Formats: sequence, C-alpha cells, structure tokens
Amino acid sequence: MTAKPATKAQRIRWEKIRLLGCIIHWCGRPALIHHCGTNAGGRKDHDKVIPLCHEHHARESHVGIHRMGHRAWEERFGTEEFHMDIVKELLGEI
Repeated sequence: MTAKPATKAQRIRWEKIRLLGCIIHWCGRPALIHHCGTNAGGRKDHDKVIPLCHEHHARESHVGIHRMGHRAWEERFGTEEFHMDIVKELLGEI
C-alpha cells in the first residue's frame, strides 16, 4: 500500500522542517525528511515528519533509525512524537 503524494502545502512545510537541520541533540547537520510512525512499512503520514541528517536516518549508520530500529533509536534519542512536538514548537504550530 503506497502513500498518497504529498500536497503542495505539505512539501512547503517539509522544506521549512528540513531547513531546521537535524533535530537530534541539535546535531544541526543538513537534514532529510523522516516520516514518523511507519514501523513495519506502514502508510506514510506526510504531516508526521522530522528532520534527520543522513547519519541519524540511514541504514548505513550505526545511529540511524533505519539500522537501529525504532525502539532502540527512541531509547537513545527520544521518541518520534517528542521530536515532532519540538518541530511544531519551532515552526510556531503549538
């Protein structure tokens, strides 16, 4: 099951989020958009995203969410929901 394409408004929001830089411990490196809550290949919610650098995102990195697995990654860095709340606060959404 594939996700619906992101809307123009969602893509604009992604760019604002991406420009925040990696959210993990204020790493600050250039970021990619990570869709939250998609364990086991679930459907992507384009509104539930956080900015992660390649290191904190990728399978190739020992601290990447897609290598460590969500549970281990969240134990080390905090939950995706925690980071989504930080993003919303930084964007003035809450």
